[in-house]
Amino acid sequence: MKASKVTTATYMKEVQPLAKRKLMPAQPRKGDINPRRSDANKIVPGKGFPRGTDPLLVRQKNNQNIRAGKAPSLTFDATSSSRSPTDPTGAIGPNHYVSARNSAFAIHDRNGNTEVASSSLSNIFSGEILGDPIVFYDHFADRFVITQFSNTPDGFLVAVCQGSDPVNDKWYTYRFNTDAFPDYPKFSIWSDGYYVTTNKNQNAIGDNEVVYVMERDKMLIGDESAKMIGFPLPGGNTGGFYSTAAFNALGNELPPDGDARVVYFQDDEWEDVNQDALKFWKIDVNWSAPRQSTIIEAENIAVTPFDSVFDGGSFSNIPQPGGTGQDIDVLQGAVMYATNYRRFCGYNSVVLNFAIDIDPVADNISGIRWYELRQNGDGQPWTVFQEGTYTSPDGKSAWCGSMAMDIFGNIGMAYTTMGTIANGATADSFVSIRYTGRFAEDPLGTMTISEQTIKEGTGAQVNGGERYGDYAHLTVDPLDDQTFWHIAEYFEPVAENARNVVGVFKVAEVVTTDVGVVRMDTPIGDAKFSTAETITVTIKNFGTTTQSDIPVSYSVNGAIAINELFAGPLNPGQTASFSFVATADLSEKITHTIEVQTNLTGDVTPENDCTTKKLRNLFPVDVGVSELVTPTSDSGVSTAPEQVTVTIFNYGSESQSNIPVFYILNNGDTISEVFSGTVPSQESVNYTFTVDADVTGIGSFEFRTGTELRGDQDTSNDVITTTIERVFCRPTSDCNQFGDGITYFQLSNVTNAPIICNTGYEDFTKDIDFNIKLNRSVGAYVLTIQTGFANADGAERFSLWIDSNDNTVFEESELLLDNIIVKKANTNQDIILSLTKEIPLGKHILRIRAGDVDTNNGAPLNEPCGSMQQGTTHDYAVTIGESKKASTEVFVVNNSDNQFLITKQDTGLEKELRVYIFNVLGQIIASNLVQKDANDRFAYSIDMSYAKTGVYFVRYGEKKKGYSAKFVVE
Repeated sequence: MKASKVTTATYMKEVQPLAKRKLMPAQPRKGDINPRRSDANKIVPGKGFPRGTDPLLVRQKNNQNIRAGKAPSLTFDATSSSRSPTDPTGAIGPNHYVSARNSAFAIHDRNGNTEVASSSLSNIFSGEILGDPIVFYDHFADRFVITQFSNTPDGFLVAVCQGSDPVNDKWYTYRFNTDAFPDYPKFSIWSDGYYVTTNKNQNAIGDNEVVYVMERDKMLIGDESAKMIGFPLPGGNTGGFYSTAAFNALGNELPPDGDARVVYFQDDEWEDVNQDALKFWKIDVNWSAPRQSTIIEAENIAVTPFDSVFDGGSFSNIPQPGGTGQDIDVLQGAVMYATNYRRFCGYNSVVLNFAIDIDPVADNISGIRWYELRQNGDGQPWTVFQEGTYTSPDGKSAWCGSMAMDIFGNIGMAYTTMGTIANGATADSFVSIRYTGRFAEDPLGTMTISEQTIKEGTGAQVNGGERYGDYAHLTVDPLDDQTFWHIAEYFEPVAENARNVVGVFKVAEVVTTDVGVVRMDTPIGDAKFSTAETITVTIKNFGTTTQSDIPVSYSVNGAIAINELFAGPLNPGQTASFSFVATADLSEKITHTIEVQTNLTGDVTPENDCTTKKLRNLFPVDVGVSELVTPTSDSGVSTAPEQVTVTIFNYGSESQSNIPVFYILNNGDTISEVFSGTVPSQESVNYTFTVDADVTGIGSFEFRTGTELRGDQDTSNDVITTTIERVFCRPTSDCNQFGDGITYFQLSNVTNAPIICNTGYEDFTKDIDFNIKLNRSVGAYVLTIQTGFANADGAERFSLWIDSNDNTVFEESELLLDNIIVKKANTNQDIILSLTKEIPLGKHILRIRAGDVDTNNGAPLNEPCGSMQQGTTHDYAVTIGESKKASTEVFVVNNSDNQFLITKQDTGLEKELRVYIFNVLGQIIASNLVQKDANDRFAYSIDMSYAKTGVYFVRYGEKKKGYSAKFVVE
């Protein structure tokens, strides 16, 4: 699928250095802390691999190759809170450790000393403290980044430090808006963007993005035109609450652009999943033509069976000691943050983990299923290199893991533990933070370092219900690329009892001889390369002994290597720049792959000796249309011709002017014009045609747009074809969290129940069973609805429109029911729906929309097209007819359960008429005086559910001037 959303940052604001300001202190956030979509992981009872002993856990427990661990070199509390989950996150940079929790952040030096005390996130994002922050250090740009989500409106807030010092440097802050609330956002670094995965409803069709990519290069320089692209996950199964993960690049060399991966596990207990597996999606971003960016289903790898769901999907899983009676959430359904990627010589590697149920009986002991995946070269498929299941010794549960590889390929993993004697542990233990790991050469599938304690908790979680975490965060020290810094949540039995502790540890042992190329410095990027390009690299000594006369080589496109010597000396931990004397001819081929490596005799870890870079040689003359800017599918339905704007991109190495451009709509006439300006190399410009395009109404519109520059040397990128779909607006929302929105709908001949929430928007217009038929002569009908939520304050309400002029816009004059209060949840409520006598006959669209008007975020309820956080919007086809006997006929409509609406259209002078209900014996069983409404209609509703089954009669008026009808009580 192509990108389903392309948007530009709503703003870029510059924030002054934190050191020069009086900062607002941290403050508790009101309302839920990280609401986290509350629909549980949905399993099919009895489905899936039979629960039993995990064979990978057996291998871990039988492992005899256990190494002595080392105590953490440093631990310190970063911050504390009176509420949980705190959502701890943090990252180490060259001179600072930046941490954050819900609504606050703090900055420490490398010894744990406080430089910026715990302060409100609103110091960076004015007025915003909703939280769920993520902090990361972009080692490739030497910048810290701090993020949080927002509901004012829904979206992401991202702050990028302007230098390497988060205390004394300024910040660029960005807002990117989304169509619905982007719960549980997790950020990662890739060569072509900052990737974000979210826990949005994956059951949507077409345009419900759950993965986003932000334009990293522009954000690093404060460019307010930075874009964000959104993608759905085609063909995925997420089982309810879920958190996918995008690969996060570590090390010194970014991967090539494109070929990014998003991963999630597939549990055979879920519907439509037949085998436990890891499922991957591949994203290729094209910033010059964002709407041409693609996501595809990639690998689907079968793995050793596991059970990922506890207690049928409940958030309460692991019992605490201390008699609290409150279980703790093990964060099921989430690939734990972060999924860290690293490049080695000859292969690329990534590590990931998630919690699994390892107790086939009681269902309340957690282990960590972890994987190392490998890719044998850029662009190759990913496979499982090793997999394991780890649990804490002495019967304790282990969960909330975070893991990474160091420069040598060793793995460090920190995690949370807890156990009770009643649940099989040898001793009661509160939530505690520990770590393990393995060396690269150890037996596959096992953690070999004995469990080490970062922090022993002494209290129970009491202020967050069952919620824990909601995640932890391990990062790798950029100075040595070996030391792990980890932050997680534990508890003390005192005020501010939720604590975020940082633990620093190293798995690697002392290495005497180890030198490698950490990056290639020149040439870089796409350019017009010459016949004599200088290859310059950065070399680092990872060992403990000084090295000299280091062999270094490079090869271009697999040709014979050029070998030279770096004289040195190169001291332990030192880096140095080296330029080859022999230059490279990069003038001919379009793409080049250059591999550079060291070849030091006795090198202990050859896996980190090399680096690879791909370069593209540009044609001098090469332009094309990269994007149709307008019209777009998401710009609404048009009632008039619209401007056509395209983006012209100069792919070549030379500036170009007077560029012929054209567009063709739906294979019609060619509209040819000339852009008379100049487009520099590798830059773009928007051009708006003077001739508008007729894209009025609903339907598909195919645009073929392109350039026809004489002498263009690569015509493959000249033309693009874009199809825009014009449909009714489809506002999404989260109707799962509290049950807001319509669950039962009954009008005239249509009953729709139960209505299951998927995206918050449902289109029933194409379902023949839901084609509503109304008689304008009847004029009034009983509409019956139910919603899944209501409260005593009347916050839950609904509104209804009929698009009577068929212009695909729900106008205020078409609003027939406005903010009607829902009195009681899950209970039928009747309301009279009156049709005006002016409403046109024929087929129209009826829209009904329900939600919470008090705490709802997003668009108001009576704004028909705006997305909201909690509620639903539904569309039906409605056909309006009329009886030719409208002036005299009495209409009786049974609106279900013997609830009758009796109407009579009358254009006479009477302002009121008496209505009588008779049984077959002629006895009057009901009578009332009915007033004529503004539409010249008498309408009377009556409950006949008490009456006996049989035939009844109704009459409007007296005998001499009465109008009658017969009806049946069933």
